Amino acid sequence: MEKFFLFLVFLGCVILPSSPSIATILFLTFAGGIVIENTIKRKFPTKKDWKKLLILPSFFFLWALIGSLFSSYTAEGFHIVKKFIPFMVFSLAYLFASDSLKKKTPAYISSGIVIGVFGSIIFLLLKLWMNFNQSGEDLMRIFSHQFTYFNFTNPLKTHPTYFSIWILLANFFVFNQKKIKNTGKTLLFGIFFVGLAFTMSRVGLFLYALQLIAVFFYLSKKWKKNYIGGAVVFLLLGIYLYKYQLSNFYLLQRFSIELAWDTDAENTGTEINNRVADDSRTARWEAIWHSIQEKPILGYGTGSEKAILEKTYTDHQLEVSLKRMYNTHNQFLFYTLENGFVGLILFLAYFVVNISLAIKRNDLLITAFIIGVLVVFMFENYMYRSMGFLTMALLLSFMRTSKK
Repeated sequence: MEKFFLFLVFLGCVILPSSPSIATILFLTFAGGIVIENTIKRKFPTKKDWKKLLILPSFFFLWALIGSLFSSYTAEGFHIVKKFIPFMVFSLAYLFASDSLKKKTPAYISSGIVIGVFGSIIFLLLKLWMNFNQSGEDLMRIFSHQFTYFNFTNPLKTHPTYFSIWILLANFFVFNQKKIKNTGKTLLFGIFFVGLAFTMSRVGLFLYALQLIAVFFYLSKKWKKNYIGGAVVFLLLGIYLYKYQLSNFYLLQRFSIELAWDTDAENTGTEINNRVADDSRTARWEAIWHSIQEKPILGYGTGSEKAILEKTYTDHQLEVSLKRMYNTHNQFLFYTLENGFVGLILFLAYFVVNISLAIKRNDLLITAFIIGVLVVFMFENYMYRSMGFLTMALLLSFMRTSKK
């Protein structure tokens, strides 16, 4: 059965970037199958192992379950519990899994994600080229908003930021893969970069920059010189494009015009960059903060976000946000709104404990992943879409490796 389980998790990772719903079925079959098989064989975790449920992703499932039982928003709370089932199932699978399976699974996960991301980007680039050819636009317009960001990832019905996280993971896995020759790595890195550039995800590109900075310290003296030279050329190219091609390059607009607009709380119900009217994130966050101040200690209860935000947007006349029923777009604000500062402290404590354990294990992947998702949490409710919680459940359980 071990080979069957490994095949399931590999296939799930290949499909994850293109179809999280199908990947969910494969992952739950993988994780649930491990638990069922070992239960039938009466191979149960030790009492010490059961305590790990508090540091595995199951922590969030248990939290949501307990919170829902005491919340005034029971139905909404249990909707979160339902979403978080993969957190619990993956954690249980990790506890029940044999040492052999735990040791082999990371290689299958990393290979699956690399293949899945590569295939998804090739598909998206082909769709992009077909749409561009049909448009009759000038070549430089391929980098405009019309063909990038949501319009680029839309064929897969996925969010640009979430897709960028998979690309960054694929980058990490390829960099650490010894079986791939340098020529193959260069090709893959190039394709991943093109895919990331077309997602136009600000947070994704920021994390990519951090990846590049980290890589510098692993290079030889010769390659460090080439690295610095390439960085200078890239910077000069960026300055030129910003000055002469700003209207064609949506990426430059994302980091200048739109970023400035999004950080101004006065921008409500206004248009930006010839796009439809919207409320800036800062305006929404400021309004949400006022609601948090009314119940700062324990919050409004698990599952209360939608109801409280509806009232918040109405009170602060954020009509666009109300119409589109935006979530908090900030995981920290979400937990503070629903569970107060007590919840925020518990939320942060989970990641502090896990990053401390990862550092002790010399586990660079989990350390980098946690730092990365904490950055993403500042701008997205990453845990509340299947693209996010599946990735977290997968990595924070079966990718807990040690290089000591």
